[in-house]
Amino acid sequence: MCRSIPFLTAACVLALAACERPGDGQASSPQANSSAGAPTTSSTTSAGAASNTASGVAQSDWTSLDALVGRGPIESGLLDNSAVSSDLVRLLGDKLAVLKTNLQTASPLERQEQVIFTSGNKPHAGGLDAAYILIDPAAKALEVGLWQGGKLSTYKTPGSNIARPKDIQTLIANSR
Repeated sequence: MCRSIPFLTAACVLALAACERPGDGQASSPQANSSAGAPTTSSTTSAGAASNTASGVAQSDWTSLDALVGRGPIESGLLDNSAVSSDLVRLLGDKLAVLKTNLQTASPLERQEQVIFTSGNKPHAGGLDAAYILIDPAAKALEVGLWQGGKLSTYKTPGSNIARPKDIQTLIANSR
């Protein structure tokens, strides 16, 4: 019995650490996105200058995203309760609600090389209101594409350049 106490203690510590939610107690203030309503067909915006390490999300937390592959972005908790949730809030601000709506009909999360991705559309509005998410866990970087009324706006982690998987390249090309 005495030999199992250190093991139980370690197990309890790990369980408590797993219960911590990234970003608890931290206020975030997404910067306004000047291109959100722009009439151009494509724009790139990098909102928020805070680094991911400043968000309180540990590097190892992003590796937990692998467990979400094969599940939809809504059902998996990707948008609301994952290692990237607080980063999505900072990146998109009030556009997060648009992302959630535009991913109501979405493909399961997939992995191509180091990039985890998904895409989808608002129910009954494919081609006009759609979205994609790219996640590079190694670089702790995100890219989100939002179509509103057929116009694409892109939001990226500052300084990042995530290789777009072929499916996302096709989605973008078909939207033009």
